[in-house]
Amino acid sequence: MIKDKIEYAIYYATKAHKGQKRKMEDIDMIFHPFTVGMILQRNGCDEDTVAAGILHDVVEDTPHSFEDIEKEFGKIVRDYVYDASEPDKSLPWKDRKIHTIEHIKNCPLNSKLIVACDKINNLEDILSHIEKYGMDEVINRNLEEQKWYYTSVYESCIMNADENHPIFLRYKNILSEVFK
Repeated sequence: MIKDKIEYAIYYATKAHKGQKRKMEDIDMIFHPFTVGMILQRNGCDEDTVAAGILHDVVEDTPHSFEDIEKEFGKIVRDYVYDASEPDKSLPWKDRKIHTIEHIKNCPLNSKLIVACDKINNLEDILSHIEKYGMDEVINRNLEEQKWYYTSVYESCIMNADENHPIFLRYKNILSEVFK
């Protein structure tokens, strides 16, 4: 049995994402899942949720599978990672985004919190880059599509949940800052 699931998730995700970089800047990809995990931990989430937050991009962006996650971390973490993962990346952008929006509506709260933290970190990165380089240099897709996607994910996250949860409030705040 794993002694410290969060520490092992850090180790596992670091190895899995080795050599990968974030889209907007030349920083290691692992910065993003670590940040997601820290937001979750700072908001009192349990060990499985924090570990899943750290691992949320492993299946999506590396050769690892959901079965690998379950073997190493258990079914709960695997299920949270599954809920936070997009389907096949070969699908068109809008199809993947619609899947996420629809899927997250009926997920457990902890899955919704992981997805929200993922989007919070992405939006905070976007805002930082907008402030530095301007809107036109940052938003790859149509601004309205991005606004639709991030807003729709927010609405799915708060569906059947307490929209006053600190993570959801932070998400709502960053949404309004990016898409003024």
